[in-house]
Amino acid sequence: MTNSLTLPTWKKRALLLFFGLVFAAVALEAGLRVNAALAQRRAQKQIKTSGEDAENYWAIADPDLGYRMNPKYLDLNPDGLRDHPIGPKAGRFRVLMLGDSIGFYGDDLEDTMVGHMRKELRKDSAYDRVEVIDGCIKGYTNYQEVAYLKKFGVKFDPDLVGIEFCLNDIPKFLMAFSFDAQGKIIPNSYSVSGDTLSNARSWPRRLMSHSYLLVWLRDHFRLAANIASWQARHGFSFDYRTDINSAWQDKGWPDIEQQLTEYRDLGHAHNFPVYLVVFPIATQYQQDYVTRDRDHVLKPQRKLKEICTRLGIPFYDLYPDLDASLFIEDAIHLTPAGRERAGQLIARFLMAQHLVPKSGQGPKTSPK
Repeated sequence: MTNSLTLPTWKKRALLLFFGLVFAAVALEAGLRVNAALAQRRAQKQIKTSGEDAENYWAIADPDLGYRMNPKYLDLNPDGLRDHPIGPKAGRFRVLMLGDSIGFYGDDLEDTMVGHMRKELRKDSAYDRVEVIDGCIKGYTNYQEVAYLKKFGVKFDPDLVGIEFCLNDIPKFLMAFSFDAQGKIIPNSYSVSGDTLSNARSWPRRLMSHSYLLVWLRDHFRLAANIASWQARHGFSFDYRTDINSAWQDKGWPDIEQQLTEYRDLGHAHNFPVYLVVFPIATQYQQDYVTRDRDHVLKPQRKLKEICTRLGIPFYDLYPDLDASLFIEDAIHLTPAGRERAGQLIARFLMAQHLVPKSGQGPKTSPK
């Protein structure tokens, strides 16, 4: 009599292994969800203890923009911008500068990049009619900036609109928040988003976007694989940095061209021209990268210049006029000296291109 029923066969071993893996996956998924729930509960408890709530948090919900700045937060003005209150134009030439945290950060209102633009323009009394509004909102992408211009910016009646383009501006959203039952943002609940997998059509990707375990595995294995690939091929670190690597990929640039077309068309409709300033990252100044493949290192700037040329948008590339010492550790944001330098350079660009008028000259008009 055979004992095959009592001895484990390769099929039985495979089934045992399969069910063991399923059990482990379910247990890990449950553990990650419990940990996430406990972390959120701790954050909410900390918020209550510190007195911070959705009414006083720096971001408030917006159905079109995802979020916008809270006018009640610190030194923001009644429009939720890091600037002085915006009054009537009173015959001034109004420049609205749109962007993200590069233009938002500073020790005070005059230490922001836009504050330094104003200082540089005021050095010449011929430009005393020029007013510059800081419309930069931290975490925004190019998609959100043009949406902000349509919803709020045109109400300021600008005579000129500037676009501060950072190399992490390609995704539709960078920051995603959690919301409470009343639709308000839960403070400190934001995470880096980008083009999320939840928008994908295939069911495996939709499943991955809802599974804590699969997202964890994806992120950690992808990071390890990217680092290994980068080191093995002596590649470029920015190709594997998830917040900016889309600037070196081709798939996002048609969306950017469409968004810049919207800027231009809005300018035609509301009688203001548009200009764009692209900011480099510190890594683009790394000499071995530039020596190895300068064309690849500067691909984002080249793509933007091509688009702006096609659309007739004045374009300024800051790469030749800055250097790596003007950036902080994240390689994106500027030091105090960097903010001052960038603000001065942009103001000089506006003057040199005759985008801002001298006293006695009429406002520029957008070409029809």
